[in-house]
Amino acid sequence: MNKIDIKCAVCASQTEEAKDLVITSTVQGREIVITGLTGTRCPECGEQYVDAKSSRKALEIANKFRKPAIVFKRKVTVSGGRRVIGIPEEIDRALGKKENVDLWLEGNKIVAEIY
Repeated sequence: MNKIDIKCAVCASQTEEAKDLVITSTVQGREIVITGLTGTRCPECGEQYVDAKSSRKALEIANKFRKPAIVFKRKVTVSGGRRVIGIPEEIDRALGKKENVDLWLEGNKIVAEIY
């Protein structure tokens, strides 16, 4: 392993490059394990530090495990030859009857940003 010019915050030893870091985190009561991260590790005490790229990757993965507090199920209907999804009244009230929306797909999800 290569020496990296970063001192361990726990024991002040010189850290070394690591390409096999693992983070365990709890997201909404569920424990997740994220592997294959890069950064540095202290050879003395084992403390690990993920780099910026791995930090972003870990955050993206953790966010996939987050669920919204309220989920509304709606049936997709057809009106005028187009598929239509009704917006629940509770959401409509919370949005203040805003009329503009950007829609995009994220995997199997339709995401709406209303403004």
